[in-house]
Amino acid sequence: MNTDYPLWMEIHSQHLHENYTRLRQSLAHSGHTQIIGVVKAEAYGHGLECVRLLQGWGLDRFGVASVQEGEALRQFGITGKIYLLGGFIDEEVQGIFRNNLIPALSSQYEWEQLESAAGQLKQSIDFHLKIDTGMGRMGFLPAELDSFFLNQITHHPYLNLKGIMTHFASSENDPVYTQMQFELFQKTLNRFTEITGTSINSLEKHCCNSAGFLFFPTYHEDLVRLGIAMFGVSPTHDPKVVYQQGLQPVMQIKSRVKHLKDLPSGYCIGYGGTYITQRSTRVAIIPIGYAQGLLRCLSNRMEVLIRGRRAKNLGIISMDQMMVDVTDIPGVIRGDVATILGPDGSDEIRAEQIATWAGTIPHEILCSFVRIKNRIIV
Repeated sequence: MNTDYPLWMEIHSQHLHENYTRLRQSLAHSGHTQIIGVVKAEAYGHGLECVRLLQGWGLDRFGVASVQEGEALRQFGITGKIYLLGGFIDEEVQGIFRNNLIPALSSQYEWEQLESAAGQLKQSIDFHLKIDTGMGRMGFLPAELDSFFLNQITHHPYLNLKGIMTHFASSENDPVYTQMQFELFQKTLNRFTEITGTSINSLEKHCCNSAGFLFFPTYHEDLVRLGIAMFGVSPTHDPKVVYQQGLQPVMQIKSRVKHLKDLPSGYCIGYGGTYITQRSTRVAIIPIGYAQGLLRCLSNRMEVLIRGRRAKNLGIISMDQMMVDVTDIPGVIRGDVATILGPDGSDEIRAEQIATWAGTIPHEILCSFVRIKNRIIV
C-alpha cells in the first residue's frame, strides 16, 4: 500500500482470478462457448493491469470500444484477439490494420473503408458483422443486408468474415424484448446462410453482454462478452445475481480522514449550505471528490465506512473533498481509513448501492473511478 497518498484504489487480483475461473466453469456445460473479456474504459476503471493478469491466466479475447483503446492494449503487451466493438471513423482505419484489431462492421460505408485500406496495404484482417436487432445504435438493420452485399463480404481476398453479433438493449430488465431481439438475430443468421450458402457453424456468433449472460443462459451462443460481471459487480442494482455466481468485487476505493472539526447545531456545511447541522456534529473531511470520480449527485445521499461504521456524507461533494458525520463513531482520528467502495469489518459499500444513491448504473460508478491513478494490485 502506498501511504504517501491519501487516496488509493486496491485491485484484488485473487478475486479477479476466482471470478474468471467461475465464469469459465459456468460455461463448461456448453462445451464451446468462449469469453470475450470486455475491457473498455480501462477495464471498467480497474486499469490495464487487470487485462495483463487475465491474459496471464489464459484469456485471449478482449473487447474494446475504440481503436485508441485497442492500440493501448497492444502497447501494454496484450497479444490475443482484440475485438473493436464500437466502430471507427475514417482516420482510424489504418490503426485497425496496424494493431491487428477485429472490427465489428455496422454499415456498408465501414466495409468500403476497410476494403479500400486492405487493397492499399495488401493486408488481411478478420472482421465481424454487427446486426441491430433493437438497440438503435451500431449495426446493420437486417433489411440492409441484401444478397449482393452478403455475398460480397463472404468472398474477399483480404477481409475475412469470422463472426456475426448483436447487442441486447434490455437484457437486465425486459425478457420479452430480449427474446424478440434473439429471435430476430436467429432469423437473420438463417437468412445469411440461405443467401450465401455459408455454414453458420463456421462463424462466431454472439449476443450476450454480462446481463445477457447472467439472465439468459440459453442465449450464450459461441462467445459471451463479459465486462462488469468479470469484475464481480451486478449489471443491475441488485447484487444477488453475482452472489449466486460466487463473483466478488475486484475494486476497492479507500481514503483517509484528513481533518476533523466539531460544529455547533445550525451550522451550514459545504457549497450552497445544502446541509445544516441539527445537533453538535463532529465532521471528518476526506480527500476525495468529483475530480477523483465521486459523482456530485451523491451529495447528502452516500455513506462511507470508518472503523467499520457508516458515516453519512454532509453537504455538497467538492472537487476533491467530502465531509461526513462521525459524531456517533467513537475514537475517529486523523489518518483513519475511510472506505468509499469495499468492505470494512462486517459491512460493505458496493458499487450497486452507490449507483442506487446516484440514480445511475453500477457501470458508471466503476468507470468514474478511472481518474484515481494511485492503483495498487493486492
